[in-house]
Amino acid sequence: MKKVLSMKVIVLFLIMMISLTGTTFAQRENYEIVLKLKDVIVEIQNQGKLGFRTFILCSKIITMGHYVSLPEPKVKIGTEELLIYIEPANVFTSTQEGRYEIWITQDIFLLDEEGELLLEKADAISAHFNTAIPILDLYLPNTLYMSTLPIGKYTYKAVLHDVLRGTTATKSIDFEVVE
Repeated sequence: MKKVLSMKVIVLFLIMMISLTGTTFAQRENYEIVLKLKDVIVEIQNQGKLGFRTFILCSKIITMGHYVSLPEPKVKIGTEELLIYIEPANVFTSTQEGRYEIWITQDIFLLDEEGELLLEKADAISAHFNTAIPILDLYLPNTLYMSTLPIGKYTYKAVLHDVLRGTTATKSIDFEVVE
């Protein structure tokens, strides 16, 4: 708890430094301050528990944070695909020799209303990055191909695996196929 509080104080100090000097983030000489702030964010995220920031059914996914959510968790029979927008929270970042590495995978499951497993796909998504600057946020667009699903109620389940930290997080969402 003390460590998180001290991280917040450091972040506030860095923001205050930037504000008081009248500089902008776009200026090249301030890049070092920005990178230090990103490193503090990485440390805070690394202390957090892996989870889901956003998990929502969509009709369209454009890019990170830009999607069209379904007004209700229902799709018409014969719909070819269902989109699920996922933003993981607190993905662990390994920092070594000036590099930033994240590695997350996702399993997917589809269950009917009786809980019978209809689809299971391990490592359906894998995001492994080793970069010169930290990746602070990412999204995992999911597509469920479902043109053969009959009318009924279903559960879509996602299991995130943080490979570098060795942790998992699970989240489910119910939806219905209707006429």
